[in-house]
Amino acid sequence: MSLSGNMQTMELAELLQWIAMGRKTGTLAFIRNKTKNFIFFREGRIISSRSNEPTKQLGHFLLFQGKISESQLKRALEVQQQSHAILGKVLVQEGFLTRDEVEKALISRTQEVIYDLFLWDDGYFHFTAGGFDPEELILIDIDMNAIIFEGVRRKDEWGRIRQAFRSNDVILELRPGSDLKNAALTPLQKKMLFLVTQGKSISQIILEVHGSDFLVNWELFQLYEKDVLDVHEPVALPAPVEDPALFFSRGLDLMQKGKYNEAIAAFQATLRLDPQNAWADEQIEKAERAICEEYYRNSIRGDMIPYFLVPEASLTRYTLTSEEGFVASRINGLWDVNSIVMLAPLREIEILQILDKLMKMDIIRLK
Repeated sequence: MSLSGNMQTMELAELLQWIAMGRKTGTLAFIRNKTKNFIFFREGRIISSRSNEPTKQLGHFLLFQGKISESQLKRALEVQQQSHAILGKVLVQEGFLTRDEVEKALISRTQEVIYDLFLWDDGYFHFTAGGFDPEELILIDIDMNAIIFEGVRRKDEWGRIRQAFRSNDVILELRPGSDLKNAALTPLQKKMLFLVTQGKSISQIILEVHGSDFLVNWELFQLYEKDVLDVHEPVALPAPVEDPALFFSRGLDLMQKGKYNEAIAAFQATLRLDPQNAWADEQIEKAERAICEEYYRNSIRGDMIPYFLVPEASLTRYTLTSEEGFVASRINGLWDVNSIVMLAPLREIEILQILDKLMKMDIIRLK
């Protein structure tokens, strides 16, 4: 049996209860724009999850928790590419984590994937029987009632957070007179405060710590509530565009002409107005793959190593976005393009576009 719908017409808690009470086995997919999350069930209980969001992938989630280092993740991903084994199993084989630590991380990661779904205002879902191979998963077991209770609580918390921080473009600052010496701060909070003192926005902090929207905002909100942080500069969100049919037709025309970046913009505009347009989503994937192949073929080979043409200290003179600054911070003269693509919590096309821009600005070269 399958079930599909829009998250505006059927609440997530109701959907999860339907699966639990019916003791259903299958795959529940959630799709919004380019984000795809998959929850796997056996007899009504959650046994695993998968997501295409970089911060929801196991490696970046472990980085956020401080369980592994970037060098360890790099090694594990290299081994995974060669063996095609599950990342969790590779981490155990390499001695970076125990199986128990991996299983606990997978449970926490799956919980975070579902909790974030409670914060979605739109998007659509599809449940289908089966749809997964247990041999390809490290199986876990999560109680549904606890998930629903925490998800509803976080939705309420998210409303409070967004009243204080209107978007992830907000810049925070230390509140004058804050007594940091006597404050009980976690290592993660200390790292976040350091990033705040560098003038980074919430979106930049999310990138730096490999965290999710909610977890990073929640940690910062705790510091805000304790009078450690103030809001410095909220930035208004852009207004949506209109006429999805026109944008979709324009995207198809641009695809035929090989103007893939312009086509992606047109299809993204379509999805903002029509989130269930699967054709637009499919065309974006085709365009992005074509762009990546062009980069690898013409200018940015995966085995090439980026290096700076300017002193790293001078990067502040350039107008770089948070994503561009993050990629630049991962250029160390040792990691090749493939390594940066594996480790950065950004999509492959975004990383290649940033490297291309940095080359055109004569900031870096490849060797």
